[in-house]
Amino acid sequence: MELRHFRYFVAVAEELHFRRAAERLNISQPPLSQQIRLLELELGTELFERTNKRVALTQAGRLFLPEARAAIAQAEHAAEVARKAELGELGELRIGFFPSAPLLPEIAKAIRTYREKNSGVSLILNELESREQIIALAEERADIAVVRSITAPILPAGIVSRLITEEPLVVALRADHALGKRRVISIEQLADEPFVFYGDKMGVVLPQIVLELCRSAGYEPRVSQLANANTTMLGLVAAGVGIAIIPRALAHLAHKDVAIRPLKQPKATIAAWVLWDSRRQSPLVEKFLRLI
Repeated sequence: MELRHFRYFVAVAEELHFRRAAERLNISQPPLSQQIRLLELELGTELFERTNKRVALTQAGRLFLPEARAAIAQAEHAAEVARKAELGELGELRIGFFPSAPLLPEIAKAIRTYREKNSGVSLILNELESREQIIALAEERADIAVVRSITAPILPAGIVSRLITEEPLVVALRADHALGKRRVISIEQLADEPFVFYGDKMGVVLPQIVLELCRSAGYEPRVSQLANANTTMLGLVAAGVGIAIIPRALAHLAHKDVAIRPLKQPKATIAAWVLWDSRRQSPLVEKFLRLI
């Protein structure tokens, strides 16, 4: 039994006339009559009562009609789903990102615009440390990763990267701190300050950059407290535990008792990269890459 048999049957059932049904289907009448007879033989029952003057549905035909219409509708729906999936209008897109990524305008705008333009796509957003994202991408548990890296990240075969933006680093300090009176702070001016520093759960990229900045100024940062979340870090700064060097995007989370000042230092930036597996690109991935 083929889908065309359902279409043939529905046309005859609605017209109750083989010639008009054949014209509607743009085929000749004898093949139509033959196909209906083959369908009846396959089903083991007659679907039409035929006389010289009229064609009428049998009881089996009347019950078969809504089922045939449903089968045609479902087939058309399945075809439409396939077409939309090919165009990237349906499906699921899994994106991993570092904790403060949505605070970056480029990333926030890409996610917002993607959702607006692709309402049939389910966005699965997962917050992961950058190393974990690369593993998830390699293991096909993610389609796209947004990571922090000083330079282009070293990646497994097939996974490629593109620079999104370079974000300046800034100094977060308690609002009444003496250095808060300065418009810009240099890394040398922080040599004697206690640092609220990045804990193990906050990855390795930012701690590495801050350490290198301090060492370039001739000192090791004096760590007063470790923090394992951005909000914890800023809360500790507000409490006067120490200063922190953070990406500028985190300034949006700053407490009212925290002042943010630019850091005057060459290369005091952190880059954000988008990663994907070039071997399994899809329209869903390509659309997001174009936006970001």
